[in-house]
Amino acid sequence: MHRTTRTARRTRLALLSLLVPALLVPATASAHDDVDDDHGDHDDVPAVAERAGLIQGVAADSSGRGIDDVAVQALDARTGEPVASALTYASDRRDGVQHGYFYLHVDPGTYDVVLVKRGYDAGLLAGVTARRKAPTSLGPITLELRDWPTRTAASVVDPVVAPKQRVRLKVKVGSRKARVDGGRVKVLEGRKVLANQRLKRSDKGSVKVDLGRLPKGTHHLKVLFTGKEGLKPSRAEKVKVVVARSARRAR
Repeated sequence: MHRTTRTARRTRLALLSLLVPALLVPATASAHDDVDDDHGDHDDVPAVAERAGLIQGVAADSSGRGIDDVAVQALDARTGEPVASALTYASDRRDGVQHGYFYLHVDPGTYDVVLVKRGYDAGLLAGVTARRKAPTSLGPITLELRDWPTRTAASVVDPVVAPKQRVRLKVKVGSRKARVDGGRVKVLEGRKVLANQRLKRSDKGSVKVDLGRLPKGTHHLKVLFTGKEGLKPSRAEKVKVVVARSARRAR
């Protein structure tokens, strides 16, 4: 794997702000076109590699799991001009060697390889040498997940309910920088936990929380998003629900 000093890395990463818009557009040479969901062999070099250089690698998170849909670009090390781009492999399958894999066809020479995906710090490998016929394998390239701020909003479906009526909340957790695809929503009254519900990927940050039947009276509830890797916790403004007393019949 090619490495740079911390100083060189910081200098080059400062240039990424100019490159990110170009990297986030659809890739002109996407690795998705050739993916095999059942099997993947990163050593199987396409035939065109016999006529040009090839750079290959895997974008991975801190746990070593491949990251789908990372925009990858090879920049000419002398001019900074982009010469090849791709997206890392993606698959509906939860596991598999295809996740995170990419390859770039380039002419023999020296390149800087940039990896960008929203929610992660950009990655840079400088001075990567591509040779004719023999592929250049970069191995796993770790992208660090950022801790993005979140915002939680909560409301009561029925602000006033009958004694035997269930209390339900609508909770929305969002982030301007990342998708909310996990974590937990907690509802508390004082220190008592009334609900602790997991957010699923399919929820897209929105969930209904059933608190069941609460005692008669006025309840002031705290709604929290506990956070997860890459997403900071947040708290909604307190919500109020009134469980009414049964009305007495006139004699």
